[in-house]
Amino acid sequence: MTGRRQNPLGNEEPLLSVLIIGGTAAYGLDLTPWRPAGPVFSLQTPYGESPPITLLQPDPGQPSVAFCSRHGKDVLQRSAAFLNHRAIVWTAKMLGARTMFSWNGVGAIHPSLEVGDLVAPADILDFTRSRITTFGHPDLKPASGPAFHPAARAAIQSQIPNPQSQIPNPVYVCTEGPRLETEAEIDLYRRAGADVVGMTLSPEAFLAQEVGIRYASLCYVTNYATGREMGRPPKRQFGPEVARTCLPILLRAASLIDH
Repeated sequence: MTGRRQNPLGNEEPLLSVLIIGGTAAYGLDLTPWRPAGPVFSLQTPYGESPPITLLQPDPGQPSVAFCSRHGKDVLQRSAAFLNHRAIVWTAKMLGARTMFSWNGVGAIHPSLEVGDLVAPADILDFTRSRITTFGHPDLKPASGPAFHPAARAAIQSQIPNPQSQIPNPVYVCTEGPRLETEAEIDLYRRAGADVVGMTLSPEAFLAQEVGIRYASLCYVTNYATGREMGRPPKRQFGPEVARTCLPILLRAASLIDH
């Protein structure tokens, strides 16, 4: 642990070590099986209000883990193109988190990936155009080094059942959205080395780097990217099974990461 302070609920308790950001289907997830501890709360950051935060403690012997839904509560309130990434990451900083995990729905570009597969990306291609990618704070250094922290990524990898060993270092390409990519764009991203495509991880990963928080993500393949069906029947999987699969994996990863 890293010490004690007044937490946002007004009680003195150990600093939280991990914030998990829920992606696809998190807004409909019943958190009861993971033992919510205390009331839901939000924080006011310099960049706007945080999403509602729930403290989870599925294992009484482990520290609480903070959880928030990236896209809204109860329903899909905002798509990836309209997220306040800076408020989310600054919330992690205010909570004292040393690690951030997230899950994200992605489209498969690599031909070996199927809907339902899980990967932990090792690198990112940023094809967004209008997002604010820095806090612009004079005391913070620009992001540099691996986009996904190696130890945090390894913790996630260790908990993925049947990992995609044929893609040892998957690359995630982030697009602007909210529209889907064209077939020509997907072909370009594949030639650039992308294995999966999504709209979420930039600038989230870079902002976490800027404030010195370890960051890694779990990607659930929810569909085939445009033009990448390769004769397979079209398939889309955006239901509650995504969240019910991803949250337990990230909670187990949180128990492994050095606090």
